[in-house]
Amino acid sequence: MKFFKLTVLLCAFLLISTVAWAGNTPEYDAVNFDDDNFFSQRTIYYQLVNQGRNQALELNSYWRYGWWFDLSWQWGEKFDTNAGQLKRNPCYGFDSALTDVWNEGTYEWWIVLQMKPEADINLNIYDCVLKHNETNIFRYADQTGRYRMPWGELMFNPAWNPVVSASAVPGPFATSAFAEWFAGSGAELILDARTLPGLVSIPLDGVSYTSKAHWPEGLVMAAPKTGQTNGSGQMEYNLKQGDMIHVTIEVPPDTNTVDVWYGPDSVILKYIGIINTEFCSDGFCEENGGNGDTPGT
Repeated sequence: MKFFKLTVLLCAFLLISTVAWAGNTPEYDAVNFDDDNFFSQRTIYYQLVNQGRNQALELNSYWRYGWWFDLSWQWGEKFDTNAGQLKRNPCYGFDSALTDVWNEGTYEWWIVLQMKPEADINLNIYDCVLKHNETNIFRYADQTGRYRMPWGELMFNPAWNPVVSASAVPGPFATSAFAEWFAGSGAELILDARTLPGLVSIPLDGVSYTSKAHWPEGLVMAAPKTGQTNGSGQMEYNLKQGDMIHVTIEVPPDTNTVDVWYGPDSVILKYIGIINTEFCSDGFCEENGGNGDTPGT
């Protein structure tokens, strides 16, 4: 009996130790302070992260200026667009820029990973798609690539949808070979997507996707692995905390059939992070938000 009790205690100790050594936690990242993102303030699964063990990360998550890297300056987190000035989004109310019917627009997000990803990274896109010159989502919602013929028939053209690209840029703790490759080539590492359903791997390099009304769209970006080759023929490298994901969405010229809005809060990255790889913008994850288990301590 004593041997049995000792075995149980030993197993429990090993289980606890394993969690402490190699724990994993859900994490999300966005442009600017993650805790201020429109959706993180209003959606339960982001709130679980905000109020849980990653509270310190979300409060210290905005890199305004970036850092020196191999003699070249890397910008911090930002959102850029040539679509126009930011105005009130008619679907959600946060600031966004409109690309209207039969016009083109480009939107870009640079987002810092605050933890080393253990899993694939979900790319969530929150846009607003409406019929031309309309602002009522409950009466004039629409779908990209969709149009109606004069006799009333609804048509869909895949080439008339926005295209999305995603790539990785090394940060201050990047895999050494990734940093060297980037410094020598200046190229970004194109990420592959896993199609849903089917999980077929395709490069995220100008790939069409369709979106409807205010519903979010989700893409799964395969985690790169050092030594493997991606769908674009590039050598892959493991991603680490501090690396940046660069997302670009382009609305096609002369074929856009809807009014579509994107803003700084429209793209969020979601993944599983490895505990003890946390990276905070002010350098003090624990002191400013928690010890990883109890918020505020």
